[in-house]
Amino acid sequence: MPRPEAAVSTDSPDLLRDRYGATRRARRLGPRGWIGVIALATLLAAGFAVWVLAGRSAAPTFKDIGFQVVSEARATADFDLTKRPDDVVTCAVTALNHEYAVVGWTEVTVGAVPEDELGDGGTSAHRVSVRTTNLATTAVVDSCWVEDRGAQAAGAGAS
Repeated sequence: MPRPEAAVSTDSPDLLRDRYGATRRARRLGPRGWIGVIALATLLAAGFAVWVLAGRSAAPTFKDIGFQVVSEARATADFDLTKRPDDVVTCAVTALNHEYAVVGWTEVTVGAVPEDELGDGGTSAHRVSVRTTNLATTAVVDSCWVEDRGAQAAGAGAS
């Protein structure tokens, strides 16, 4: 009676290496490669920082100071606006009801502000009246943006 031979594993590392060849070693970066990677990362980080800071300095900022519900049909919003002196800025102001639904909306455009009305850092205070469809419970500034300079120049020439 023939004897069963010992089972040979087909997934042993030596058998696989003999059959398919040695595995490749992972290629590593040398010192020059690491210097290049670090230099590239530094340049990308510096470029991103410049991009963020340039965009932030040009954008107007606002801070809600308060509001008053004058009647069922009107509310006012008080806010501070910080902008560059020569920018014309438009702000959207919304009035909200107790369910945070918009019940009033208006835009206010702020041009040059006299220096005696400017606070620290070019900040000026503003009060805006908003007509409402229902009783508002708050009035806030939704957003502010700088008007397009090309449109300002065209509008100034047309008047």
